Amino acid sequence: MATEILAIGTTAASSSDVTVSSGSTLTVCLKDAAGAVIGSGACVEIQLKADGGEYFTVATLGAAKPALVITGAGTYRFTRHAGTSCGVFSG
Repeated sequence: MATEILAIGTTAASSSDVTVSSGSTLTVCLKDAAGAVIGSGACVEIQLKADGGEYFTVATLGAAKPALVITGAGTYRFTRHAGTSCGVFSG
C-alpha cells in the first residue's frame, strides 16, 4: 500500500523522520500532481540521521532516478529543493 512521505509542492521542505528497521527495505518514489512523468528539475535528497541528530545526504531522487530501494537500517528524511513540483511516496 502506497504511503505519502512528502506532500507534492514547489517550496523547499523536509519530511518527518522515516525509520527503516534492520532486515527491512523501503521503496521510495517521486510523484507529481501532473502524473507519472516527473519534471526535469525535480530534486529530493535522501538524508540519513546520525547519532548526533544531524542529517547527511546519502542519495538523490530526480527525473533520471525517480525511485530507489533503501536497504540499510536507519532513520531517514526526504528534503525537496525549491523549484519543480514533486513529492515522495513509499510503496
